[in-house]
Amino acid sequence: MSLPTARKRYTTKDRKKYTWEYVVDVPSNEFDAFGKPKRKQKTKAGFKTKKEALEAGQELLNKQQVGKLELNKDAVFEDVIQYFLDYAEHEGNYASGTISNYKGLNKNHLQMFSKVPVSRLVYPLIKAWQRALHDKGASSHIYNDCVKLLKRSFNYAIGEKQITVNPFAVLKDVPIAKKLRKRFSIRQLKKIISSCKNDLPDYYCLFILATLTGMRLGEYSALRPKDIDFENKLIYVEKQYTRKELKDRTKTEESTRIIQISEEVLKTLKWHIETFNIGENDFMFKLQNGDIVYAKWVERRFKKLLEMNGFDEKFCRLHDLRGQFVDIMHLLGVSTEYISRAVGHSNVLTTSKAYTQILNELPIEANIKMDKKLFG
Repeated sequence: MSLPTARKRYTTKDRKKYTWEYVVDVPSNEFDAFGKPKRKQKTKAGFKTKKEALEAGQELLNKQQVGKLELNKDAVFEDVIQYFLDYAEHEGNYASGTISNYKGLNKNHLQMFSKVPVSRLVYPLIKAWQRALHDKGASSHIYNDCVKLLKRSFNYAIGEKQITVNPFAVLKDVPIAKKLRKRFSIRQLKKIISSCKNDLPDYYCLFILATLTGMRLGEYSALRPKDIDFENKLIYVEKQYTRKELKDRTKTEESTRIIQISEEVLKTLKWHIETFNIGENDFMFKLQNGDIVYAKWVERRFKKLLEMNGFDEKFCRLHDLRGQFVDIMHLLGVSTEYISRAVGHSNVLTTSKAYTQILNELPIEANIKMDKKLFG
């Protein structure tokens, strides 16, 4: 259901006089061939101002929502959410991490709606929830994730013929402020690589893969020697290890890929296998108790590496090493299309927007080339 809109209704042929008219989408008990409720509209003209028309349209919308929203007359908000979560957990093939996030969002940010009958989920109440979320300082990411859960839950219930309208369909994501992520210069990176090998040898190979291949944490955590073609310098990325669970698929379809690695990366992989006695079917990175390394352990080692080299632990995130790889590739003149495939993005726009933040050396080199071109 969309918000009311207002438009001019001309009352004279010369279009000099007009009144305002509202247009409201209202619930329908009629469905199309795909099980979606058909759209119906109600209009009314004669209002002197646009504001009056919109207010009258909202009043009508509220009346339409109350008592006419759902097929299941006894349903409350938490029934719809739980209905979707049960589906996601048992039939929908949602990742356990995603389900855990959804449950956390519902528990921490959506309890205002919990016992509210579905028919009473009117726009003023939704606006009150938005204000409450803002007042307690929730981030734009949290708000957008809540909206995603709300829309998915109610759309699923509509598809199952439990309700007829999604009262949250009018909500839109809020823009996320772009953050400039810090990167290491080439000189800094050389120092950190040397420090890591000498002082954190168990983390060294993992750091090299994160920085010089663009692999995700879950991808190199699931890596085995049998996934590496040592002769042709290739890594086959087909699995991921996330939230202490090994999955026989990657994050997205595009993430299943073959990565061409450099000679130095290959040497590092061989050194790690020999040093830590890694078998063909063993995971490359294991803890002393034999478990696969998990995200918190990897993040702690990365923070320690930062502090050892004089950086604040918040200088950059572990995930930013993927961006470091993208910047290095750009610095070397590699095309964005190739880089996008290497990091497992579905299109080059994602690569350009999310990661490209060229190292300081690039404009410096460009200036040197410009001086030589213009001044010899």
